[in-house]
Amino acid sequence: PFDLDNPLRILRLLLPLAIVGVLGLQAGLTVGFEAWLNGIRLEPSGNFSGVISSPAALYGALVGYCVATATLPVRGIFESLPEARELVKAVPGSVGVALQLAERKPSKTEATLDLANETAEAVPVLLVTGPRGCGKSTLVSRLKKKDSRFGEPEWVMTRESTTTNIARPLIISETSFETLAESGALVVNYEPCGDDLEQIHIGLPALSVLASALESGACVLDVDPTTARALLQYNWATAFYEALPDRRMEIRFVSVWISLPSLDSIMERNRVQLKAQGMDEATIKKQLSIVRAQSSADMEWALTSGAFDFTVFNEVEDEATNELAKAARYCFED
Repeated sequence: PFDLDNPLRILRLLLPLAIVGVLGLQAGLTVGFEAWLNGIRLEPSGNFSGVISSPAALYGALVGYCVATATLPVRGIFESLPEARELVKAVPGSVGVALQLAERKPSKTEATLDLANETAEAVPVLLVTGPRGCGKSTLVSRLKKKDSRFGEPEWVMTRESTTTNIARPLIISETSFETLAESGALVVNYEPCGDDLEQIHIGLPALSVLASALESGACVLDVDPTTARALLQYNWATAFYEALPDRRMEIRFVSVWISLPSLDSIMERNRVQLKAQGMDEATIKKQLSIVRAQSSADMEWALTSGAFDFTVFNEVEDEATNELAKAARYCFED
């Protein structure tokens, strides 16, 4: 039993002695060590008496030790003698609990096993995002002209508005929008101000992404980093299962970060764009302050999240378009 190559076995052997020692120490602290030592006697049978003040405490400790160590041996019995499982129902108390723990094994429902055995059908989505003003929308537009397999999903809005960059949205009622939002069917939804400065509702249904991918071959999403976060965190598996319970669908993101080599170059690109819109210097300065803070936060997220497969620096549009097209090919590769 004292195999130096198996210290755990030695520890298990000495553990009962350690229990007796702890109980003896407890008795000594209770009655005083001098009185405790005077009470220890060697019986004619060769056993010591008086070491433990209460035999019941010893019995309880040893029963607990036996129950705790019985799980693995009993599991071995169950594996070699399946009929021994029936004894579990007849054993009361803590020993019965130990037997039940020995018998218990992780289990899965038949439905889960069937689902795990099925090969998932990929829903390819090219996710393109990056700081404001880096030209991601231009690159996505050029990609779609080169590769017709990419389609964009249909967003929903409660009213038409020229203040958004969403082309051909589906206009629905406020009630319908609220129903979609409350059911969790919208991946994202916003409440920006419309042309009349009244709030409008804008959302992206998860099934719109699925429909776009199934119809075109792949779905491309040109979104800001805040929306990209929501897309990556959404529970797509549940949405797909509720829509098509007989098919196992799995979202496959190919994520591309569109940016420029430095924050200063991003600021300069935005300055040129704002100036082209006819803004005065004071307004431009205020807008650039907002863009700098947001771009810094977005770039930090992109660097630390590990969410992106590719980074494309859009300094020369033709080269950046080719780089985006190379990344997009992974939507169709296993």
